[in-house]
Amino acid sequence: MDIITQTYQFFNHPFFIIFGGISATIIILGLLLNIICWLLGIAPLLWRLGYGRWFRKIAIVAKNDNYESLKNDLLKSGIFRSNNIFPIYPGSLSQIKNHDLLLVHYQSFTENEIKNILANKKSNAGMVFYFPEFCPSKEIKIPDDMLKQINDNENVSVANFRGRLLNDIITTLITTSYEKR
Repeated sequence: MDIITQTYQFFNHPFFIIFGGISATIIILGLLLNIICWLLGIAPLLWRLGYGRWFRKIAIVAKNDNYESLKNDLLKSGIFRSNNIFPIYPGSLSQIKNHDLLLVHYQSFTENEIKNILANKKSNAGMVFYFPEFCPSKEIKIPDDMLKQINDNENVSVANFRGRLLNDIITTLITTSYEKR
């Protein structure tokens, strides 16, 4: 007998056939489980982000000069389309209740206007406050009672930096871009 025949007979032993079958079954089941977990875990998030990016309207609530600056930042990111971004100016705060994703420039409004904005927000709408002049050493900050009111609303966040602002908007897109059943 030559070496090839001996090797074939050795690996053709029932132990290797059973062990190989079990190993192949485990690998195939593991691969299927990984695909199912990916589809159930990651795919819905990617779907929500894609839906939010292409179809959701982002209302920027700010004065005209702040609106243009924030809109340019969103467009420069390459994530948002210009026809999905539109303004809500201080004189038309009642329009807030018609929108489900809002970016609010905090310094554009008085405390009473901020309270009005929070009162008009739908409970399932996402809202990101942008407060760029945060500086603990200069004591320029949102008053504690106002922070408490902002915190008492669901799907609301406060961002101090433009990079964080973009991150909060994307997170809000993902978490609020579906209808509850």
